[in-house]
Amino acid sequence: MKQWLILGGLLALCMMSSATAWSASSDGLTEQQKAEMHGLFEEWLAKQRSQEGMVGMPSPPGGDLGLGETAKSKPAYGVNFSGGSTLEGGRTIYAKPFVKAPKTIVGGYIDFTISDCAGSSRDCGDGLEFDQERFVPFFYSQVTDRLSVATELEIEHGGPQSNQGDGDVKIEFATMDYRFEDWINLRAGILLIPMGRFNLIHDSPLNDLPLRPMVSRLILPSTFAESGIGFYGTFYPTQLSKVDYEFYVTQGFKGDSTAGGATSLTEGSGLRSSRGSLKTDNNENKAIVSRISVSPILGIEVAGSVHHGKWDTRSKNDLTIWAVDGNIQRGPFELQGEAAWVDVEGGNRNPMSGSGVPPKSMNGYYVQGNFHFMPEAFKRMAPTYFSDASTFTAVVRWGEADTNSDRRGNANDLQRLTLGMNYRPVEDSVVKFAYTFNDEVPSVKNSGWQFSMATYF
Repeated sequence: MKQWLILGGLLALCMMSSATAWSASSDGLTEQQKAEMHGLFEEWLAKQRSQEGMVGMPSPPGGDLGLGETAKSKPAYGVNFSGGSTLEGGRTIYAKPFVKAPKTIVGGYIDFTISDCAGSSRDCGDGLEFDQERFVPFFYSQVTDRLSVATELEIEHGGPQSNQGDGDVKIEFATMDYRFEDWINLRAGILLIPMGRFNLIHDSPLNDLPLRPMVSRLILPSTFAESGIGFYGTFYPTQLSKVDYEFYVTQGFKGDSTAGGATSLTEGSGLRSSRGSLKTDNNENKAIVSRISVSPILGIEVAGSVHHGKWDTRSKNDLTIWAVDGNIQRGPFELQGEAAWVDVEGGNRNPMSGSGVPPKSMNGYYVQGNFHFMPEAFKRMAPTYFSDASTFTAVVRWGEADTNSDRRGNANDLQRLTLGMNYRPVEDSVVKFAYTFNDEVPSVKNSGWQFSMATYF
């Protein structure tokens, strides 16, 4: 009723400013013109009533607005309720802008893995195991032409179970982006850290092997996310080339919990257990993260990344990561990989167990080759299964990770060769099979196979 009073007041003001607005003698309008204008107003009024649940209400006398009308209308959820100080009883829960104007897209991905290794290896347990590894809903909202929000919620191993300790639910990333121009955009929130290539494309349906590279598990600990703020953008030096950059200030690593306390930077976990809190920082010295990638021509990309900050509570010691990565595509062939080096100030080249001193340095890398193919005979024999959108991929990957590169023969000096084959009925879905040869320490070879299904939805 309030909005009708406001509209009526505005109309009254208009009528006062030209008291003979509907008089042909004062405004020069013919009877036909007045009838057309009146009809347009009636059409608008009927549309408003329809939108606000007033269909079926009698028109006010004379077809005018009727300032004395007191008939109540049925509330229209998402139309009448828009928040503010006025409560609407039980209907107040609908007082959200996205109820009135939905603008969020929901998607995500899911994967499932079967593995069997002869002896427990990283990411491959001893014996036959089924694992509904990840269910990851993705939310995206274009709030305005310039402001957008995106987030991933990862549910690992079915989520926390009352009698198990291996499930987890967490935010992978949650960002707000404000776009200025192609070359500069503001980003804030829980950031997906641009260290190396794999962390930025870690989704299971994107990758051609069931297991992640060792360097991306221990040295560049995907999924690697930190709270922070910064800028990203793209330049186009020529018609065929582009340069992408990201630059952020973040919370950084948390290598110890108290001054003089035990460290989580160990040979056993690498940097994985030292990822910082998304809520608080263990010191006042923020980390700086940056990645610059160059694509001189279509199908070639090379990039460099750096992460630098203090890792201890006393803000005394630096931790620096350097990484390089690249990708080359030529026809059905693809070559990709990345390498990373870590320097820990205050670390020891040969730390003793329980000493509270982390390793001095770590490093790792992987190189992967892919060959995509689809036999024409398959498409002829079974066109409903094999189409122009389908492909097979043969994969070979070699990788190493060493969480204490100054001491030979440590338990986390890892080497892995993986041979794989996958089938994509469409680009967004994949069925994978791989055999992994693990060489963890001298004379220990816990090899085995993995089968995986993954798809976006």
